[in-house]
Amino acid sequence: MGLGILLAIAAALGWGAGDVFVRRAMLGARPETVTIVAAGMVLLAVAVFVAGSSGVGAFAAPSAAFVGLTAVMGLLTWLGGNLLYFHAMARAGVVVVAPILGLTPLFAIALAVTLGGERPSVTTLAGTLAIVTGVLIVLTDRKRVLR
Repeated sequence: MGLGILLAIAAALGWGAGDVFVRRAMLGARPETVTIVAAGMVLLAVAVFVAGSSGVGAFAAPSAAFVGLTAVMGLLTWLGGNLLYFHAMARAGVVVVAPILGLTPLFAIALAVTLGGERPSVTTLAGTLAIVTGVLIVLTDRKRVLR
């Protein structure tokens, strides 16, 4: 569990740094262009990592159901989510939009309960309340400047 937590913190650091770089990149490019370039870079990096760690046999033909479900997941989460996120950052900036993305665990918990049959612990519910409270604080800050 400890390694999982460290990896999640590293991922959060990577995404946080990525937000700043994406915002800078969007000063001269459209969100669609940034999404396509980022998707290509991620696809290439993952392909190189998989081939290097597992060999080219890892790319054996998967089942049609796997390909379909993975395609839907990729369109909904990575491509669709990032495109919407990049448009939001172009309009409101990282300081406002990044905390709103902090609602992601809230949606994950709701879907895990409704679709996955999981039951959250009291600690998870307390964390959810903390996330919602934090996002509400950011959204109700009257001193922030919207463009």
